[in-house]
Amino acid sequence: MAYYKKYAAGNGTKYYRVRKSWTDAASQLGAFTSLENAKSACKAGYTVYDDNGKAVYTAAGQQASAGVPFSVQVDILDLNIRTGAGTNYAKTGETTGKGVFTIVEVKAGQGASVGWGRLKSGAGWISLDYATRLA
Repeated sequence: MAYYKKYAAGNGTKYYRVRKSWTDAASQLGAFTSLENAKSACKAGYTVYDDNGKAVYTAAGQQASAGVPFSVQVDILDLNIRTGAGTNYAKTGETTGKGVFTIVEVKAGQGASVGWGRLKSGAGWISLDYATRLA
């Protein structure tokens, strides 16, 4: 009975999980009782989630250190603009269309291997997987 009380019933310990997305348990790098330890283990493309699945920290993408602002070329008509850096954020209902856009911030997030770029216009975020960085 003592085992059950200690382990099976839970001991009130909260864990921070490092994953690519909350629903992708197979991508988990670890579970930590310390937020600082979870942040240290978090690498580009991963996020730290609390027990309720709320994202509490996202590792900066590799491009984050690259100089911003910069311009990108979008060659598809219907690239969705989102309210945040990831497919786990809502679409704004707008698309970019083809053209050149200025990116002022880069973050890693769900659904993009290259990262997400925040548009200078303030319209939202686009997946940099579908944009070509201009020199």
